[in-house]
Amino acid sequence: MPAPVQLLVIVVAMIAFWAIVMRPARNQQKKVQRLQNELEVGQEVVLSAGIFGTIRALDEGRVELEVAPGTVLTVARQVVVRRVADIDGSAAPDREAPPSDTGMERGTDAAPDTGPDTGPGTGPDRTTSDGPGESGPTKAED
Repeated sequence: MPAPVQLLVIVVAMIAFWAIVMRPARNQQKKVQRLQNELEVGQEVVLSAGIFGTIRALDEGRVELEVAPGTVLTVARQVVVRRVADIDGSAAPDREAPPSDTGMERGTDAAPDTGPDTGPGTGPDRTTSDGPGESGPTKAED
């Protein structure tokens, strides 16, 4: 293949790489930067770690985010990556969700019944735990 054709193939490959990878990444980066500059108190947002919350206070580089009633996290402004309202096909998480079933009745301190014990060292009075390489009771415990 002649040298000018090889050079043309390389140039076309570089342009294709820019169009497929670099341009969309730059556009996404600009979109996130614009979002971070437009943050307002009261907005529901999502952090890069996937944590949902409501903005309670803004500082130049920090955001105070309420993630649960009375629980406020202070995070860097850069970790806010999108608004909850911008998430397509999804609504805000249900903040009034009923408590999950843990097997415990309300108002009691009793542990849930997990069934019969299966052998020595498995009951609530067990004082040791299996460490690395230990798979159960030793001969001395039999």
